[in-house]
Amino acid sequence: MAAEPEQFGTPAGEPCRLLSLPWPATPPRGGRRPAAYANFLVVKGVLLPAHEHRQLSFRSVNTTCRGVPDELSSEIYGGFSNPEKEKTMTKFGRHEQPGVGFRPVLLVLAAALALTLITTVEAAPPEYDVTLHMDLAYGPAVPGNLLDLYLPDVPGNADLPLIIWNSGSAFFSNTAKDSAGAIAIAEEFTARGYAVATISVRSSFDARFPALGYDVRAAVRWLRENAAEYGIDPTRFAFMGNSSGGWAAAFAATTSDILELPGEEGVDGTSSAVQVAVPFFPPTDFLSMDAFAEANGLPNTSFAYPHDSPTSPEGFLIACPGETFPTDLFSIQDCPVETEEADPSSYIEGEEVPIWVLHGLADILLPYNQSLLVYEATTAEGNEARFTLVPNGGHDVYSIIDAEAATTWITNRGGKEKVVQGPGPSWDDIEHFLHVNLSRARGNGR
Repeated sequence: MAAEPEQFGTPAGEPCRLLSLPWPATPPRGGRRPAAYANFLVVKGVLLPAHEHRQLSFRSVNTTCRGVPDELSSEIYGGFSNPEKEKTMTKFGRHEQPGVGFRPVLLVLAAALALTLITTVEAAPPEYDVTLHMDLAYGPAVPGNLLDLYLPDVPGNADLPLIIWNSGSAFFSNTAKDSAGAIAIAEEFTARGYAVATISVRSSFDARFPALGYDVRAAVRWLRENAAEYGIDPTRFAFMGNSSGGWAAAFAATTSDILELPGEEGVDGTSSAVQVAVPFFPPTDFLSMDAFAEANGLPNTSFAYPHDSPTSPEGFLIACPGETFPTDLFSIQDCPVETEEADPSSYIEGEEVPIWVLHGLADILLPYNQSLLVYEATTAEGNEARFTLVPNGGHDVYSIIDAEAATTWITNRGGKEKVVQGPGPSWDDIEHFLHVNLSRARGNGR
């Protein structure tokens, strides 16, 4: 990663877009604005090159950026003649490592009636033989309460750390463990010596919130209760996921300090806690999605919008009082109390597990504030966390991993925040974050 970027005088946490900077007194290169000029975003006081302006329609901006020096205005409007600066500030896209191929995969979101093109990276050749235990039932619902457990044959007698993965489906799938993305994650991390559990939870058509949150926690408890049978270390659990699976990861993390949630059944004293979490582009604060996307000129024309619609993914998930499911549904704005209970950030209080949330600025389904809010809520309580924003990242894990450019805010255990700009995180970076925090958890018994 590169050095820390310069900070500007915008209020922390208040995004703004540089649409109209003062034209420099000395017009650069004949006074003509280059075609590559477009839009730059300031997030938490840090200037970020936005993704290609041709991909977006900027409708409105709710905040004016202030404190931007005149010389930076000149750089933005006229400083693209420097090839290195042009590369780092304006050209973003997928970075393909030599020898790594990309293959398209079509993912059908059950009942969504929409096909989403995603891209996965071929996993590295496995370093260990892997034993697969399929369709292990952690609860009574079938297929919603099933998981697959991948166990690498790591030499020695040490119990394995565990990664739990839930693939996203807009809350519409009850077979997420079988997705191509889940299998790719299992291949990636068993090769690194981790046990991996890919889990399914009930869909929003099977049961509505809080049932899906109960499923997430029930899977953690089952894995902990059966850890000895499978050679898993019950003190080293990580949870990762993308999209609605990212919500599951965040929900597991922020409720880790709660033994039993209101209405939760089957809790017999076993902890539902995980020790670290990595959610990719999770939906969290459902009530703010539409307004934030509109105010900040973010993409909002996909099937997921408007999120306030009664028939949005969130509308199907949240049970508003007085509804008749599924024929007579209300907007989530009509039941804010019930909706806020599904926000993982609403459970943050005091000490929480370390979390790294990642999001793409070009995400067409979910605005980036959904990840930023989790980061800000947990760091405000003095917790360790990271937030990565990828300018050209979409709703796709592999537009985040190894992205050409990214900005990461890092708050350590002492509460000090630094900002790093450079390439997006690699799987090695993710694994290091997991390894460090799982090792700490084992050491302090968390």
